[in-house]
Amino acid sequence: MFPILVSFEPLKDGSDFTFVFGEGEPLELCEECGSPLEAGSCNSCSSGPRDGTSPVGAAPLDRRELSRVLGRSVGARAHGSYVLSIQQEEGMAPLRKQIEMLVEQFNASPEVKAAAKQSAERLAVRIMEALGPTKAAIASVAQVFIGQGTRLAEVSSCISKVHPAMDRLRDLVVEVYPAPAGEVRVLVDGRERPSRSYSDGLYRKLRIPLFASDGNAHVELRNARLTCRGYDARRVEPLGPSEFRARADESSFELFKVLEEVKLSGDSAGAGADLSAMLRKYSISKLPLTERLLKEAGLLQQVSAEYARLYAHEVGNGRGRSPRKLAEEALIDACEEFVPAYLVSSLQQKYHLKQSGLRSLVVMSELAAWQG
Repeated sequence: MFPILVSFEPLKDGSDFTFVFGEGEPLELCEECGSPLEAGSCNSCSSGPRDGTSPVGAAPLDRRELSRVLGRSVGARAHGSYVLSIQQEEGMAPLRKQIEMLVEQFNASPEVKAAAKQSAERLAVRIMEALGPTKAAIASVAQVFIGQGTRLAEVSSCISKVHPAMDRLRDLVVEVYPAPAGEVRVLVDGRERPSRSYSDGLYRKLRIPLFASDGNAHVELRNARLTCRGYDARRVEPLGPSEFRARADESSFELFKVLEEVKLSGDSAGAGADLSAMLRKYSISKLPLTERLLKEAGLLQQVSAEYARLYAHEVGNGRGRSPRKLAEEALIDACEEFVPAYLVSSLQQKYHLKQSGLRSLVVMSELAAWQG
C-alpha cells in the first residue's frame, strides 16, 4: 500500500482539486463517482465530454445560427426555450449539483436561494467551457451574491465550506530542528495537517498549508522543534519548543483569482454588478416616449423584465458588438415579444407617429439618448 496524501495546492487553470498518490503525478478525479480520469474521461461512468460537445453536452446555438438551421426567423422567447432545453440535459447534473451545494452555504431565505441558483446557472453555462464546471460554479455563485451586496470575504468564507481551497492563505514556513529518528508531523488544533519538509543545511524547513478559517490556530510539531529565529514573527507566536500559535488574520485571494480568470475569459461582462451598471446606463427610463407608450399599453413591467433577461443573455454572446447595440436589440426583441401589432397601430395613430420611426413601441430616434 502506498500512502495517500491530499494535495492542498491552489486551483490551477482549468483544473479541479487533485489527489497525489505516493510520488506519482496528480490525478484528476471524476466529479460524479470520484474515479481517476483517463484522457479527460471517466471509464466508470463515462462522464467525460465527447467530440463536438461542451462539458455540459451540445453547446446551444445562438439565434442567428438556429435561424439558419431551421430556415426561418426565431424569436427571443423561442430561442430562450431552446437554450433552456439544452441546459436541462443530463450533462448539466454536475454543474447544478455544485451550484446547489454552494448556494445552500449562504444565510438567505429559500426564495433568494432559489433565484440565486437560477441566476448562477445561467452565468455558469457561459463560462464553463473556459474554466471547467467547478470553477464555473464557484465564480457564478460568487458573482450572484456579490451583486446582491454580500462582502467578498463573506462570500469566500461560505464557498470555502464546500471548497476549502478558496480559503487558502500563504503557506506558513518555519525552520525546525528535526529529531534524530521519527517522521516530522504537524498538528493544527489537534488534527494532522499535511505539510512539506525539505532539508536546509543542518535544519529542515516546513511548509504548512494555512487557511483563513484556521484563525489563531494552535500548531504542534511532532519529532521537531522550532529554531530561535526560523519563522516570521508576524505570523507565528511561540508557545514552547514544539508549539506555536499561527496568526491567520489576513485575507485569502483565491476567490479573487477565480473571478479574475472569468474576466480574462471575456464572458463576465453580463454578470453581477457590471450587468446592473449597464442596465442603468441603457435604461428604458431614458427613453421618455417609449416608456410612456409602454405604460399606456400596460406592458412596461413585463417588457422591462424581459429586456433585462435578454440583455444579460446577449451580453454573454456579444460576438464583438457594442453593449449599446446589444441593448437596442434586446429592447426591440422584448417589445416585439409582448406588444401585439394592433396595439402598436392604435398608439401610432393616437400620437401621430410615423411607422418608419417605430419598432414595435420603441421610438428609434430616442435611442440616441443612450450614450456610448
